[in-house]
Amino acid sequence: MSQLEGLRTPRRSLLSGGLAAIAAVALAPRLAAAAEQACCPSQVVAQAGPPAPLSLTDLTAGNKQAAALAQRSARVMAVNEAVMAMADALADPTMRAKTVGILKNPAPTYQLKSPTLADKNDVRQELLAAGLITDQVTVEGIFPPVADATQTPQPFWSAPGSTYAGHHSYPGGLATHEWTNASLAAQFVTSYDARYGLVSESGAIDPSMAQAAPLWHDIMKPTVFQWHADGSEIVEQTIADTGGHHPLSGAEAIVRGLPADFVVALLGAHDPPQLGTSYQRLVNYIRAAAIVARVDPVAAGLLAPSTAPGMPAGLALAQVPARVEPHINHLSDHDFVFSGDSAALVIAALQSLAPGYGIDPPTQTTRFNWFRNTVLSQLTDMRLYGYLQAGGNGAIKAQIDGNVDLSGLPAT
Repeated sequence: MSQLEGLRTPRRSLLSGGLAAIAAVALAPRLAAAAEQACCPSQVVAQAGPPAPLSLTDLTAGNKQAAALAQRSARVMAVNEAVMAMADALADPTMRAKTVGILKNPAPTYQLKSPTLADKNDVRQELLAAGLITDQVTVEGIFPPVADATQTPQPFWSAPGSTYAGHHSYPGGLATHEWTNASLAAQFVTSYDARYGLVSESGAIDPSMAQAAPLWHDIMKPTVFQWHADGSEIVEQTIADTGGHHPLSGAEAIVRGLPADFVVALLGAHDPPQLGTSYQRLVNYIRAAAIVARVDPVAAGLLAPSTAPGMPAGLALAQVPARVEPHINHLSDHDFVFSGDSAALVIAALQSLAPGYGIDPPTQTTRFNWFRNTVLSQLTDMRLYGYLQAGGNGAIKAQIDGNVDLSGLPAT
């Protein structure tokens, strides 16, 4: 498996071309809403309206199917083993133990801080009053339904990497995405030390923090991107002007007792502490995470009072100067730049190939959803993009025919 070689496109790029291509072919009933945003843009499109209530029974069935599918993929299982090996190799013993623990069970324990519906509504109202959500965001957008907040609704290795229309959007996609990101982070640490001595000379980079941050920053996606029984995903809602998984992952790190510097490194993935708008957005991610975790961000050492003009709520990072790890996490998270477009083109190709497998996508949405989930889980969108580029749809079909077992697809 190869790693990305170039990191040229900034986080603010919205991948509108690739996502528009997916929306145009109407891959599923929920696709139009999912295509409103890329995985992790700096600024997301406002929701059209409150999403429909979620059914825990439906999600339980969908998550179970996705886990069974991912477990049948040797590729997904190998990537998950690689991720766990990375976590187990972290030098810092506390960081290692907490990272291994959450990868094994990415439970949304932040929800335990708001045990009642009244508590959850209080959190929503506080986010709303702070200007960190709009009226369209529901309680379920902040607290997606789970049977038990001490247990993950699905394994780390069966969760998708983003929305149904986005990058790595298949069972096992999250593990694949995070393996790539953490690998890139390790390379940044090595390069920055070789060029500037930021580890060996000044000690300005903590290698454990730098490599663990990419493994944590999407850790609530198993909750935020649960599977419906029809093979589609929960439509993610927006918190602090970004995908809800991002500040919720920060909240989980706070609740699990990770140090303030690490929480900032984690939340730097979408916007680093780069002076200007990016810095202000990072402050807002921290504010949102702290509200959800039910902590005071100043008392927790995350933020400090500021008199600088333009700072949200008169707050700034408590880190002065900001650490290097948030920048590394931001740079390493750019796997989505290529993989968002590759997913768009490959899924469109799968739709055009589906009739050859007895599937009519417009009328058999569930059957098509599990067809594309099965194919992508076995082969990955980025691998198939290589075949698409070299040989068109025929090359993708040859890979499916030679490598994918489609016998488990639903009848309709």
